[in-house]
Amino acid sequence: MSPAPLLSADDADWASRVADQLPASDIRQLARAAAGGPPAVRALRERAGSPVFRSTCDHLLRRLAAGSETDPADPLPHAAALAGMLAGAGRATTRARTHRQLDVVWTGPEPGTGANRLTAATITDLIGQARRELTIVSYATRTESAIDAALATAAGRGVEITLLVERTEDNPSYTATGSPFPGLAATRLHWPASQRPPGAALHAKIIVVDDRIALVGSANFTTRAMESNLECGFLVRGGPQPAAIRHHLIALLDAGHLRRLPG
Repeated sequence: MSPAPLLSADDADWASRVADQLPASDIRQLARAAAGGPPAVRALRERAGSPVFRSTCDHLLRRLAAGSETDPADPLPHAAALAGMLAGAGRATTRARTHRQLDVVWTGPEPGTGANRLTAATITDLIGQARRELTIVSYATRTESAIDAALATAAGRGVEITLLVERTEDNPSYTATGSPFPGLAATRLHWPASQRPPGAALHAKIIVVDDRIALVGSANFTTRAMESNLECGFLVRGGPQPAAIRHHLIALLDAGHLRRLPG
């Protein structure tokens, strides 16, 4: 009878999620602690300043305990395997973040070239990939049902959502009324009229996912823009650009060019 595997597919999926959610330095600490077994992980948890990192240590302890139940006489092989999996997932994630992948995405007529199409389903998929932060910037923005549901699900799993959209109050030329996704738990920003040159519009269309994916293009957050118009955008995976976009918006907020909306 063959021995039971040291690690499961669930362990691999967990290690990948952790590597995706935490900085590389945290992953290295977790891998070293895992190799040392529960005492080392508990010591690391006591030093942790982040609630997210402490929670990850708790998950790691539970997985180490499961390994001890599999082979109480010698739990170290399981601990070493889990440590190696964390270290490998961390290195793979770092490489993916460092090496940028750039794709062109389209909405509109299909010429038969096999080009990617920017649709509501694609936007929903990007929202579904968010684990920590999601930033959305758009001019015309509508509460589309599929996107609304995806955003609500993201908020429910703890994703911090930031919305920066145009408003009639700040741009009299903008005719839409109301606030998009009114029931969504999100930080809402605006570009006040007092901070704009005369006639300026908030015209950027951007999605940033966890500082690792950015979609920048011409399409607004409307069904027509995502499914019917002729639109083009760039989807950036990895590299420093996604984080740089979000940090630029944070700098605009810190400088007072952008403001938080109450509520």
